[in-house]
Amino acid sequence: MMHAHLSSRVLSRDRRGWRTTRMPAVPAMVLCVIVCLVSVVSAQSPATPDPRLTTSGTSGEGQALTDGIAAVVNTEIITVSELQTEIGDEFFRLKARYEGDELAEHLSRKRHEVLNRMIERKLLVQEAKAKNILVSDEEVEQVWEQTRSNPAGFPPTATQSKAVLREELMARRVRDIEVRRGIVVVPKEVRAYFQEQQQRFTSPGTHHIRQILLLPKLDETRETLKTRAEVLMSQLEEGTSFEKLAELFSDGSESVMGGDLGFVTKDELLAPLADALDKLSPGEVSPLIETEIGIHILRLEENRPGITEPFENVKDAIGNQLFQEKIQESHDTWISSLKDKAYIEIRF
Repeated sequence: MMHAHLSSRVLSRDRRGWRTTRMPAVPAMVLCVIVCLVSVVSAQSPATPDPRLTTSGTSGEGQALTDGIAAVVNTEIITVSELQTEIGDEFFRLKARYEGDELAEHLSRKRHEVLNRMIERKLLVQEAKAKNILVSDEEVEQVWEQTRSNPAGFPPTATQSKAVLREELMARRVRDIEVRRGIVVVPKEVRAYFQEQQQRFTSPGTHHIRQILLLPKLDETRETLKTRAEVLMSQLEEGTSFEKLAELFSDGSESVMGGDLGFVTKDELLAPLADALDKLSPGEVSPLIETEIGIHILRLEENRPGITEPFENVKDAIGNQLFQEKIQESHDTWISSLKDKAYIEIRF
């Protein structure tokens, strides 16, 4: 006797990932169609194991998966062989990089990722059919020829089968209609983003510095090295030229130029040097700075502030970024709503 609902373990996905839930009552007519589809596939499924969906070395993953039903999406199914085709050569790439438990984990993650993509495409094609959004044979042929020479932007399976390519085109068409509807970016949003994220459009400030670097000599203790550095500091305090002392005593390659390092950003300096630089004004000499390299003395010559790109130069890029973010948010919300309304059963 046909029951009015199917009580199975069902997975659906929101923005945080798949979640396990109990499906609400499914009409008997829908169940009838699903049962018929399951029966047909089960009757036609070969007993030969699918090597690309077989892993070894882990409990539960070591059993071969014969061709059958990978997932049920409303009244349609996705077979294991279709999933295998969609995974394609990714199986062999993973097998070449990993083995044992690590291979099993990556294969499981890849199957989940690819199956989720196939489920979403199936839902989009069903939605397109419900809205009478079709793709003509001429369009399929035209895109088919283009993808054969330039497959960029399409999944590999779309370039191997015209049937999959047709589904991909239908899915993209309905997605563009539903997701892009009503999405606009107004100038006020662009200006607000520029003001809030101005550091992203500002180059870092630069600092013109000179350095005296003392490196430890063979068998020299840290205390002796520090004593040498303190002698140089005393001479600087007495008015001896920084450039002259750098030429005579610095072990840095820039010593021949009076210790001149030119203009640098703080990111280019060791952390202790960058910290010391924050405390200097132009013309000032730092105290001794110890690092894992040796002992440094810095003199700040000049600061140059970072340059902010004019708003007019970046407004188009900001507008495009905000538009893409809105598209993604709209897409995620719409896909989530389709999944929430759908009957989705994962078979393994």
